[in-house]
Amino acid sequence: MSSYSNICFYGGGAWGQALAITLASLGHKSTLIVSDKIREADINNHVSKKFPQTKLSPLIKASVDKNKIIKQCDLIFITTESKRVLDVINQIALLSDKNIHVIITSKGFATNKGETFIEVVECDFPKMTLSILTGPTFADEIANNQPAAAVIANKDIEKANSICKLFHNSNLRLYPSNDPKGVSIAGAVKNIIAIGAGIIEGLGLGDNAKAALITRGISETSELIKKAGGNYNSAFGLAGIGDMSLTCSGPHSRNMAYGMKIVKNNNEPPKELVEGLNAIHATIALSQKLNIELPIMTSIKKILNREANIDEIIKKLLSRPIKNEFN
Repeated sequence: MSSYSNICFYGGGAWGQALAITLASLGHKSTLIVSDKIREADINNHVSKKFPQTKLSPLIKASVDKNKIIKQCDLIFITTESKRVLDVINQIALLSDKNIHVIITSKGFATNKGETFIEVVECDFPKMTLSILTGPTFADEIANNQPAAAVIANKDIEKANSICKLFHNSNLRLYPSNDPKGVSIAGAVKNIIAIGAGIIEGLGLGDNAKAALITRGISETSELIKKAGGNYNSAFGLAGIGDMSLTCSGPHSRNMAYGMKIVKNNNEPPKELVEGLNAIHATIALSQKLNIELPIMTSIKKILNREANIDEIIKKLLSRPIKNEFN
């Protein structure tokens, strides 16, 4: 059995439940930390409002008592949206007095300056063991026991391997990586490109244009990772091209659906919030700090900020100076 005796998920939404369902299929117990008594009661009665067709295993529990659960845990997955992650890390640091392994599954930057969660944790909580779980994974497919692959990254590859072993023989196959910074940047940036893919889809520009966007988006991602001190190869793996291909595949992706709505609303960004919006300012700030050009991501930012119309942006991208594909 697992070397982890007390596993919990901070966040009882779709992704936390999907991962708990996967672990339960292997016989592992886990607790979902939820924010309201109704969801706590539902989950403890084996009912999932997120996946109504699925009867939850009795190995999955829920609790609103986050303090008590965190104190007992030796492995905690943070499955909230990215803007809540730092608050959760602060809570864990205050409550946990033992060597706890924390895994962030949220895809985004820690700050609007483009800092990754691994950088912030290394600086502010040097004793905390932090891993990043990311890759092409729609929660409903994971919950439905359909096969998927993702990457788990920790500078100490043995820590990453311990999580690969935890999930071994489940529908979710994990690959270890020692590049948490690179996979974090890839996971955040792909949401921006997905908004761009939605704009292309909404405009009816075709599959050729979408393939070009994804390929050049990966090129910009690898450059950003390399300059930021990560391994640029992470852009070409599950965290990068894998996740970007999935997130740009159709309106199942919230970020792509958001881009499609921009076109439908006559270039007016919808009021809802998606992870790509949180990531765009951080990405541009990081590129400016590192002094690198990101033409596609900058163009998407201009559309989102209504700094230029879509037709102008496309013309400018197509008229950029010619250069070799690989510099």
